[in-house]
Amino acid sequence: MPSVPPSGLRPSSTVSDGQAETRAAPSVAGVILAAGASSRFGSDKRRALLTDGTPMLAAVAGSFARIFARTAVVLPPHDDFGLELCARLGLDAVPNGRCREGQGTSLAAAMQWALAQPRLQAVVVGLADMPWVREGTLAALRDALVQHPGSPALPLWQGRPGNPRGIPRRYFASLAQASGAQAAAHRIDWDAARAIAVADPGIVRDVDTPADLADDAERMPASRADDAAGRHA
Repeated sequence: MPSVPPSGLRPSSTVSDGQAETRAAPSVAGVILAAGASSRFGSDKRRALLTDGTPMLAAVAGSFARIFARTAVVLPPHDDFGLELCARLGLDAVPNGRCREGQGTSLAAAMQWALAQPRLQAVVVGLADMPWVREGTLAALRDALVQHPGSPALPLWQGRPGNPRGIPRRYFASLAQASGAQAAAHRIDWDAARAIAVADPGIVRDVDTPADLADDAERMPASRADDAAGRHA
């Protein structure tokens, strides 16, 4: 049996220099919030294996790495698993020492990172527990922010809003000061956001408990499988 590093990524999963050169829109970066406590899951759900044997965070991070020229991952302190994953994929690791205070602190840490990137005009913020989001959805959000950098971007599946979401630079400073998740959400008028219709139920599906992973085999064809087929065609 081939060995798998602690991050769950085999060496072939590393993003090559050629891939990095072809990824578009350096003015738009990806952000993954991955510092949650996984209290309802019972263990570190980021390490939970999907049907194809990939740890959940590795699947999410791999998708972001293939779409964005730069991606930051917000991690809890002393997170060897997350740090190795970021190093392998060439992602920016952003520690959040206040992660026990809630997701709003992770978003604030991400916005502080974003403010320090002078060329960055917008970010697409995703969650570590949403492994079924299609890469095409990430690309659509990225492209919408490139074309309309001042407008938030909100994905819709069958009229239902979901995640990830696009946040323009004009919100970075305000969100960097937010503490609670609700406080952060109220700083953006999502009703006025640019709606991006996607054929992707993955934007409204997350993992809270082990049972949420039970039907991964059924969900994969509706989300990751098409992307994987396109990459290997």
